[in-house]
Amino acid sequence: MKRALVILVVLVSCKTAPKAVPAAAMVDVAGESVETAVTVPADAPNGGVDFENNWIFDRFGRFRRDAGGTGVHNGRRYDVVKIELPNGDKKTVYFDITENWKRWSPP
Repeated sequence: MKRALVILVVLVSCKTAPKAVPAAAMVDVAGESVETAVTVPADAPNGGVDFENNWIFDRFGRFRRDAGGTGVHNGRRYDVVKIELPNGDKKTVYFDITENWKRWSPP
């Protein structure tokens, strides 16, 4: 009887085990392309620049803005920010500024 109970428990636990997920699917790619661009909230002050700087700092730590610009792709507006990290690594971060851009008005 104990043996049957142990087998039953093992079988039940095998059926409820989560499916394996490849490591590549778990990589955080937020902001690495227009497809994974970070959305800047519509009500973000200062044209969303503070939001962008805080997001970059939270993800990478200290950084220096190296270059950047805005552009349109598939009807969405993006802010592309090139940064340099203290160790010399260079990154490009994409922000979807469509909704924030619509609400922006000159000071």
